Amino acid sequence: MIIIKNLTKKYDKITALNNVNFVFPNKSVTAIMGENGAGKSTLLKICAGVLSFDSGEVNIDQYSIINDSIKALTNLGYLPEMPYMYERLTGREFLFYIGSLRKLTDVDNRINNLSNILEIDDFLDYELGSYSKGMKQKISLISSIMHEPNNLLLDEPVWGLDPLTSRTLKKFIRERKGTTVIATHSPQLVEKIANEVYFLKKGRIVSNDIVDSYIKKYGSIEDAYFQEAE
Repeated sequence: MIIIKNLTKKYDKITALNNVNFVFPNKSVTAIMGENGAGKSTLLKICAGVLSFDSGEVNIDQYSIINDSIKALTNLGYLPEMPYMYERLTGREFLFYIGSLRKLTDVDNRINNLSNILEIDDFLDYELGSYSKGMKQKISLISSIMHEPNNLLLDEPVWGLDPLTSRTLKKFIRERKGTTVIATHSPQLVEKIANEVYFLKKGRIVSNDIVDSYIKKYGSIEDAYFQEAE
């Protein structure tokens, strides 16, 4: 579970997040929607410990990312929108490197199991520079979940992916246990996999509710977004 209280983040004169509060519960997929610059990626980066913030609290499984950062982030996985990889490494070498950083045991089995689930096992021994965007996305996802985190942050996880890869990732997200938070522009993705959605605008929460409640009221998440957030 991730609990965020009164969180504010500023970039010079621009307020990216303005005193926002979120609860991302266990065994649930929560989506965050908003236009570019609404604060979605900033929020995930703060929760992942990548960005500092000006005020507020972020607690992951009851651990503060300020006072107990190691305990808070140990059980967290983060998939950025534009993951960085060492492209001269093979997929397998890259994942072994991540596993060594996390001091994981049985890394080979973890890699084999996850690559089989995400249907990329035939490409593990090719250099990352030869991978398509979808293949890189799968490798990056494996690197973010191979330590079996309870909490998972995904920034635009299916953007630009081919239909088959997108379908595989959606299936994985739906079936995993724990807390999953997705930042996305896609109302269709929200309808397919999310339990709850927050609408952000200019760093503020303008609305949030259960996905089914929005669909019942407006007919679709797209219509709900334009009615609630515009």
